[in-house]
Amino acid sequence: MWGASLVFVTIFFVVLAIPCIGIGWLGWRTINKLGQFPSKTPAIQTGILLKLIIIEIVSVALLLMFYKILQ
Repeated sequence: MWGASLVFVTIFFVVLAIPCIGIGWLGWRTINKLGQFPSKTPAIQTGILLKLIIIEIVSVALLLMFYKILQ
């Protein structure tokens, strides 16, 4: 009983951790850029939009894949 639930929780944690690490890394880079070039704030924020969309699509795809595998 514990083995199956531990595997489930571990896989679910990995599926959620991957996008969180990506967002954290992207945010860290953005904060560093904003600290160096505060007058370019709109350009910096616009520049990360596509990266955020890609991370969001990947995270939803991972969750859907996880759901389909367990279905």
